[in-house]
Amino acid sequence: MSTVLFDSLRSWWPETILSAGALIVFVAASWTHNTRPVLALTWATLGASALALWQTPVPPATELFFGLIVCDPFSLVFRWLALVAVAMTVLLMGASNDIDVSLRGEAYGLLLLIAVGLMLMAEANHLLMAYVAMELVSLSAYVLAGFLDDSRSAEASLKYLLFGALSSGIMLFGMSLLFGLTGQLAFPDIARACTALSDPATQALSLIILLLLAGLAFKISMVPFHMWTPDVYEGAPVAVTALLSVGPKAAGFALLIRLMHALQVAWPPLVATVAALTIVTMTFGNLVALVQTNVKRLLAYSTIGQVGYLLIGFAVNTSVGLQALLVYLVAYLFMNLGAFACVVAVVNESGSESLDAFRGLATRAPGLALACSLFLLSLAGIPPLVGFIGKFLLFGAAIEGRQMWLAVAAAFNSAIALYYYVNLIRLMYFGRPVQRTPFRVAPAIRLALGVCAVATLALGLLPGALLSVIHAQAILNLL
Repeated sequence: MSTVLFDSLRSWWPETILSAGALIVFVAASWTHNTRPVLALTWATLGASALALWQTPVPPATELFFGLIVCDPFSLVFRWLALVAVAMTVLLMGASNDIDVSLRGEAYGLLLLIAVGLMLMAEANHLLMAYVAMELVSLSAYVLAGFLDDSRSAEASLKYLLFGALSSGIMLFGMSLLFGLTGQLAFPDIARACTALSDPATQALSLIILLLLAGLAFKISMVPFHMWTPDVYEGAPVAVTALLSVGPKAAGFALLIRLMHALQVAWPPLVATVAALTIVTMTFGNLVALVQTNVKRLLAYSTIGQVGYLLIGFAVNTSVGLQALLVYLVAYLFMNLGAFACVVAVVNESGSESLDAFRGLATRAPGLALACSLFLLSLAGIPPLVGFIGKFLLFGAAIEGRQMWLAVAAAFNSAIALYYYVNLIRLMYFGRPVQRTPFRVAPAIRLALGVCAVATLALGLLPGALLSVIHAQAILNLL
């Protein structure tokens, strides 16, 4: 047993460092109200974890801790996504004015725990580990959403908790039925047991998949389990909203792909249902975003629409579709975090989350307005930015998978989304500013903007390296 644990820890050093670092950060935050040493500890933890992840060998597939988790190239993509998302959130949180300085130490510790949970969701190879990972992310996020000292933040945290508890209950019910049907908890064992099921049992498996999908739909803000998204995004601190828009979405898709891979035998009858929900998700998100006047709510509904695009790769259920999904997840990470970095800068200066706060931004902060326009155009799928590459691959996957109607619906929704993205650009460049004095963007925000802008442009102009890594390592290994 000790040999198994030692061998598992050798491949699990990044998560071990994050877990220990989170505990140290919590202790340090309780000793001092000075956030500088706590922030230094947070960055040291993230840096050490990134170094460990870079040096940790990743064979085709290695089961760790008696099969509870699996480290493979597929999970490696999401482990890096989790680290980058949390690191960018730490940058934004340190520069944001909305979280009280005395609470930032605890917030940094919770962010590190979320990073561990996101990684575990991508590595889960067992139903119980999948549930524990989801709850680790959820419980930390519930607390972070209520960090502001106002009624909106308290309401956001409570709604997040209530909807999360409901979705967790539904998913646990599905897991219990799956265990009762197959007698197994590990994903590989479940896959083998499902291939031996009779036709009536296979039909029951379809109901189980719908219950599991309902639980994960909450994580990824898929209609009709999206109800919490706009209110939580509006009430939570901007930096926390930025993380919620990216991290749990990526990890949720990773877990969803692993579950569906184990339950592949029951997938064909559900294709039409998932495809229909995909269209409803993207259409609802984009249509409601048209009438928003609060930038955080606008980006919340934009997130729902973007999830609809991502679901195309999942719905077609081919290697090309999954490759397109992963490419778009990487693209979405940088362009959406970049957009939220712009929101943090504007809210810091104006104290307002209204779209009117962006009026005339180009005259007061031309560099910020240019970066914001870059991210918005990438979200809209305009070439040569990385968002265009992701959407092009997703649309191509739908066509190749003979689901042309998904591609048509996505193209129509992209045209709708272009309106509200360009409207925000119009306000920045042609709106009359309320104030004309230039404002200073914090160095941490400038760094976040620079990283996201370079990635958004470079991956759009030179996508070959990203495509080859995802195809050769993540997709071929999983399938």
